[in-house]
Amino acid sequence: MVSPISHEYNLEVKAQVEDFHGWSMPISYSGIIDEYLFTRESASLFDVSHMGRLLVTGTEASKYLDHLVTNNVSKLKVSKALYTMLLNEDAGIIDDLIIYKLESEKYFIVCNAANKTKVISHFEKELNNFSAELMDLSGKVAQIAIQGPKAKALTEKYLKLENSIRYFNFKEIDFAGEKLLVTATGYTGEKGYELYAKADTLMHIWRELLKNPELQCAGLGARDLLRLEAGYCLHGNDIDETTSPIEARLDWTVDFLKENFIGKENAKRKNKILKGLVFPESQRLIPRQGTKVQNEAGEEIGEITSGCYSQILNRAIALCYIKNLDYENSKTVSVKIRNKSFTAELSPTWFYRNIKGKEISYEKVF
Repeated sequence: MVSPISHEYNLEVKAQVEDFHGWSMPISYSGIIDEYLFTRESASLFDVSHMGRLLVTGTEASKYLDHLVTNNVSKLKVSKALYTMLLNEDAGIIDDLIIYKLESEKYFIVCNAANKTKVISHFEKELNNFSAELMDLSGKVAQIAIQGPKAKALTEKYLKLENSIRYFNFKEIDFAGEKLLVTATGYTGEKGYELYAKADTLMHIWRELLKNPELQCAGLGARDLLRLEAGYCLHGNDIDETTSPIEARLDWTVDFLKENFIGKENAKRKNKILKGLVFPESQRLIPRQGTKVQNEAGEEIGEITSGCYSQILNRAIALCYIKNLDYENSKTVSVKIRNKSFTAELSPTWFYRNIKGKEISYEKVF
């Protein structure tokens, strides 16, 4: 499938396009590092049309979703968003979702592209037990993201928004006679908005926004670097159906006081724990997924799930699972790459964020 938003533009500018879970998506435009730095310094436009978009309605929509996901949907107010996990019976993470409450008993849900089929299947298994309806809007509603320190101001000026939208809130507006959902969510650790509307509407917005030199396109390559610095888990790398929310340090998305939800009985399972890895500035390397983490004696105690060299922090960083919990609170570990050992310090699972206009790096809490 090709993106209804950027496909023609990608051909025009000769973007690097690759298959991404059945979608022909832009990986890079001017270069991954250039796009990453531009996002951190100004603002970038991301085509994320490949994501899954669902709608749940009905008199028991809240009850239905509360049975399916870990966070408390019934407490969610209109115009607010909720980050939550969808678990299997063993508390493994099928997907991480964002749920937007459009109105009473009407919810808009965004899931990962790779997991959309599994998510829908999991939702449908429970549908007959509730007075609720499920619709797949992925082909009817498209999605773009504007992220970076200048993103909110640029978007608000273009859309003529009178007030900024607070983090994890959203607003429905009329734009050129069409409904446009503007949400203050994102996946980069920067301020910004995500826009949802018909493909034609977003294609027009895409072209118009790019007339501003303070905004440029960025692909999925830069997006991966940005999300890792922000400590956001990528399903398939850092979370999967064998990982519990506790193990992924996502227990804050679980309301254990809820009467029941799928996977609740096993949701406190902890056989490993997600940690950050920070390497000294003097060590120039890119930690790769699958690289083993060792203790001082050279014994394997864990494994890297995501890694990169952070330009803004001037050091290599990674996420890893410590599988031997005796070393959960260790300070120093090592990794071996091409028969050479590198030392690293265990850190929080996020490294840099600037979501609310205040830069926060791991150094200030480490």
